[in-house]
Amino acid sequence: MNPKDNLLEHVHFTRELGRALTFLYRSRKKYMTESLKDYDFTGAMYLIMLHVDRHPGASQDSIASHLYLDKCTVARRTKRLEELGCLYRETDQADRRQNKLYLTDKGSSLIPIIRDFLGQWGENVTAGLTAQEKATLLQLLTKMTGQDKL
Repeated sequence: MNPKDNLLEHVHFTRELGRALTFLYRSRKKYMTESLKDYDFTGAMYLIMLHVDRHPGASQDSIASHLYLDKCTVARRTKRLEELGCLYRETDQADRRQNKLYLTDKGSSLIPIIRDFLGQWGENVTAGLTAQEKATLLQLLTKMTGQDKL
């Protein structure tokens, strides 16, 4: 194979990989927005809720960093979640400029609903795959993110 063909194959692979990942991201975003509209959730609110559930006392900065979200987006979404009665803040005694975020009882009750919708989306997008293909897909995606080394 000549180097030019190799380069074209690489460009094609990169483009198709990007398209597939973008499609999956947008598909999940659309599905979750539609599924959670009755709860007045928009955007990354469900991701923030899941993060706070796993990391009680997380700061907005840590959420932004972990979820690769803009700090302003996290600030707006956490404020809205607080208005909806899903989150509350406590001032960090070690650093009074920071707030620790926690789920309310209402927020905690929504976590299984959010996880169920995510599970439904996952089942929908992998419906044509065998159990082995799903396991391989997850293994390869995890390897790509570097999380297999954690």
